Amino acid sequence: MQSEVIEGKQEGTVLLQTIRLSKHFALKGNKLIGGTKFIRAVDEAEFAIHENQVVGLVGESGCGKTTLGRLILRLLDPTEGTAFFRIPAATLEKYRGLPAGSKEARDIEKEYSIFRLNKKKMREFRKNTQIVFQDPFSSLDPHMSVKDIVAEPLKAHHFNPKSEIEGKVERLLENCGLGEQFLDKLPHELSGGQRQRVAIARALAMSPRLVVLDEPTSALDVSVQAQILNLLKKLKSDLGLSFVFISHHLAVVRQMSDEVFVMYAGQIVEKGQTEVVFNSPAHPYTVALMSAIPIPDPTTQREIILLKGEIPDLSRPPSGCRFHPRCPHALGNCGWSAEEVAVVFFELVSSGQYPEMNDIFLRPVQKIINEQTFEIEMGRKIREGELDTVKRVLEREKENPTSIALRAVKEVTSATDGNTVIRVSLVPPLVPTFTNLGKSHFVACNLYPASSGSYGEKPE
Repeated sequence: MQSEVIEGKQEGTVLLQTIRLSKHFALKGNKLIGGTKFIRAVDEAEFAIHENQVVGLVGESGCGKTTLGRLILRLLDPTEGTAFFRIPAATLEKYRGLPAGSKEARDIEKEYSIFRLNKKKMREFRKNTQIVFQDPFSSLDPHMSVKDIVAEPLKAHHFNPKSEIEGKVERLLENCGLGEQFLDKLPHELSGGQRQRVAIARALAMSPRLVVLDEPTSALDVSVQAQILNLLKKLKSDLGLSFVFISHHLAVVRQMSDEVFVMYAGQIVEKGQTEVVFNSPAHPYTVALMSAIPIPDPTTQREIILLKGEIPDLSRPPSGCRFHPRCPHALGNCGWSAEEVAVVFFELVSSGQYPEMNDIFLRPVQKIINEQTFEIEMGRKIREGELDTVKRVLEREKENPTSIALRAVKEVTSATDGNTVIRVSLVPPLVPTFTNLGKSHFVACNLYPASSGSYGEKPE
């Protein structure tokens, strides 16, 4: 079985490459208030998975991990972008330089894109990619015996000779720690760990090159989790497999993965070698995740970073960096909207912290003009020095952790000839792009311009 899987593999070569891969799910909107909304579950994911590599995919529930895993297996079709399977490096480089939609680009997609393969090539792709689902019980047919479950992909792909199917099934189950006494059992007769072993045996039936493991141990007891993880590590080593390991259990990801991708609100925000990312997390979201990992030594103390707020509504994702509403280090250009800043502004006015502001804003009326501008209708003329007072207070509050959104204020002016309206203009949002911090460690965060240093340094 080992020779069947490893034959033809080259250590370190790219197995799967995604290019700006996105998936948006349509929501039926109210016809009276306008149209269809979309949940931007995955946005412009770009990464490579190499032969004989384990990639960990981590993030909060709802961040898009499972959707991304299903995209790269073509269990879902993308809204935009593509994914190439076993594309030569020279061809990929050529594709990146071609105009989108050109004949040459379309020809390369037909040959290597998993979303453009013909029936014959798609069948071959299905042999080479498999998935192990989170819940082993719901992923197994309750009316089929273990031997039939594991044999099903062999029969579907016309494994020859047919007389050897039973022997192959027995070897698969043995490799996964299950003896012949399990062949005729039904799923409900097995424990959770045994069912997951059956699911893994089925996934390995066609000797795949890539297996997506979607929370494969989260439904299992701790002792059984350890058994399954050790099994997966042994199979990866013996058979030369590549895994995409999806999990929210960071300690397990660290143990299993060669590389780790951190996802937040549908986007990959940090990626790199596992030990580099765990030892030197760069993105503020990654730092918060790592701070929550339990330390087995009771004498070791570490600050746990508790993030405020919730994952944003992905039908209306924040501008700029999607993490900025929860980020303790957000800058003015991270994507603050006029609505977000206006809320903080009026909380400051009503707090009573600055009496000089109370005299200015007795009964103000807020009006959102656009994403980067809001106005305050005073109901009277602005007196001399009041604008300077507002500017001075805002400048002081920009370093207050509770008023961090005020960093986005660019200008405070009088908006009308009658001097009855104050206009607040914001810094335009900047969408973060990946910066290489060295050692193939990449982060998408505005704290790190191309010439950035270490975590927490703010651009000048």
